[in-house]
Amino acid sequence: MEAIWPNTDHLVPEKVVQELAGLAEENDRNGRLSDRSIEALRECGYYGLPVPREFGGAGASLVECCAVQRRIGAADPGLSVAVNMHLFSMGFMVEHWLRHRDDSSALLETIAKEGQIVVSAFAEPGLGGSLTRSNCTARREGDNWVTNGIKVPCSLAERSDLLCLQMIDEAGGPESLLVALIPTKTDGVRVERTWNTLGMRASESDTIRLTDCPVPDDLVIHRGAPGSTADDVFAAGTGWFCVTATACYLGVAAAAVDQARAALSRARINHLDATRAELPSFQSALGEIMTALLPMDAACAGLARKLGEHEADSRSLLPAMLALKLQAATQAIRAVELTTELVGVGSYSAKGTASRLLRDVHAARYHPPTSFVTRQLLGRWALGLPWNFDLNEHPVR
Repeated sequence: MEAIWPNTDHLVPEKVVQELAGLAEENDRNGRLSDRSIEALRECGYYGLPVPREFGGAGASLVECCAVQRRIGAADPGLSVAVNMHLFSMGFMVEHWLRHRDDSSALLETIAKEGQIVVSAFAEPGLGGSLTRSNCTARREGDNWVTNGIKVPCSLAERSDLLCLQMIDEAGGPESLLVALIPTKTDGVRVERTWNTLGMRASESDTIRLTDCPVPDDLVIHRGAPGSTADDVFAAGTGWFCVTATACYLGVAAAAVDQARAALSRARINHLDATRAELPSFQSALGEIMTALLPMDAACAGLARKLGEHEADSRSLLPAMLALKLQAATQAIRAVELTTELVGVGSYSAKGTASRLLRDVHAARYHPPTSFVTRQLLGRWALGLPWNFDLNEHPVR
């Protein structure tokens, strides 16, 4: 993959990735991350990965961030998805700063230098997969906003230092969608442990309840129009999520391929006096898997580079990035399922890496925008019709 992905050992050393891989089984079994998984990433500066060097970050490009996520995804899928929510929030903040050059640089600097964790509190029930709406209400009281609502799932909620959340100004207006960054220990913020799933068990994607939570107006870092695709910052932030989340699941698939490769090299068919790896039928089966995965890696890296170069309007890249995310989820799931056949009955065990990867990869189906929103959006885009992130079951002309 050296021709597709940049080397990122200088950002997250390989010894750190190997340490994370050694903790993955225990994390999955416990349904929570070990403290060491979190600290190993903090020690190498991961939480400031995309923050410009002038603010104490690593200054990693978007394609480098994706390459890191792919490596962590292969090592510990639950961890990769959990910290990817932090990375998404950081990407959103960086994209905002690049366009506005405002005081949000101070927040970026604090996060990078202190290794703080930011939880992405964007997901909510009842949104239908939309990323540019919120059911959390906010009313203005003096210098504060007071917000109420529920955010779920929110990866690393209990471990986070800051919440990046969106809310709706109940007074309405053209820029009533507000994005703010507040301390997790703010009054009115309560984290509930609700995450108990088949796969990605260690992502700690719990529930956050906001009850009369005060949000200082100077911590509102971005304002936009609900449901709109015209906001370049939201478009770029969505792009960050599409390519980094895709990279995580491509890492899961890459780990499954490694499991299959090792199993084929070990397993002998006695009457043929050969390992399965030496037989054309098994070689072709593995080739089928790679035929699906290699284009996904190339597309993910290519779109990440394109978005990161800031030469194209991020809104013009949205259809391709959303299509990538949807297609990569389909291909990654199918690839991991096919690798289990090559691994053999051991992949059906209740324990072991192969069965864990099979459980983990299916989480790719559930990240917003949902497949229902994405398919509808892409169909309307292809027909030259108005499109956005909102499900709409009425005729569109």
